[in-house]
Amino acid sequence: MSERSKINAVGITPEPTQFVANSATLKLVNSISTMAPWRASLEQAVQTGSLYSSGIPLSDESVVNNFGQVYFGPVTLITDAYCYSACDMFAAGFQDHEIGPVLGVDEATGAGGANVLTHADLNSEWTDGPLKTLPEGAGMRVSLRRTLRVGARAGQPVEDLGVKRDESHLMTKNDLLNGNSDLMAKAGKLLKRGTPRQFDVDLSLNNQTLSVAITSQNVTSADIYINDRPVVSGASLTGGSSTVDIPAPSGNTNLRIDGFDRRKLVASYKRNF
Repeated sequence: MSERSKINAVGITPEPTQFVANSATLKLVNSISTMAPWRASLEQAVQTGSLYSSGIPLSDESVVNNFGQVYFGPVTLITDAYCYSACDMFAAGFQDHEIGPVLGVDEATGAGGANVLTHADLNSEWTDGPLKTLPEGAGMRVSLRRTLRVGARAGQPVEDLGVKRDESHLMTKNDLLNGNSDLMAKAGKLLKRGTPRQFDVDLSLNNQTLSVAITSQNVTSADIYINDRPVVSGASLTGGSSTVDIPAPSGNTNLRIDGFDRRKLVASYKRNF
């Protein structure tokens, strides 16, 4: 496989989640249809004495990659020890996909990393389960599945470990009194290390031709795909505006344009017709 074809395979990989393997969780997934994907591995895990089921994402990869990229400039993520649960998962995905540096005011995030349901929702869905309505309108959340990392840290749990920072900042008196001004200044320095990019796409249809006008900055070439099949490879982008004509798509069509800077994938645009 060529370097370019490897790059084209890059996308967002959803984080897999695991159930603790025991008879109770097996009864749970056998009772709730949306948890069916975990049934086979959980049955096997209970039989073999494994601690966890297989890791299965909550969302399909095609779903999380359906939105496309909307911002092309450098970014940084600020975290602290109060970054918990869904925030843990977001920070893990941000770091695992190398979106930008994680700037932490604490060594790591809160290390929750669990998929949760409210007690009331779980009780209503698990109709033959052991849960009872809590008294006096009380509520609580129940942790069901633990989240695993992807990319270079694939298989590492978020729970109990959290997401370790790439860059550190110790909070100052100036931060406390003046709206985190020193923290924002540190984040600004990290952003300046990145490369500002532009990748705006304008489409116009003329008879049987679709004109693709790309306004770019620090993006040197583009590949164009129709329904994941290449129609243009390595179109040169000189900065400013460049136009590429392709046959007009028909029917239900997915258009994807990948932008590269010296063979590195740095931008992607998607449009459904």
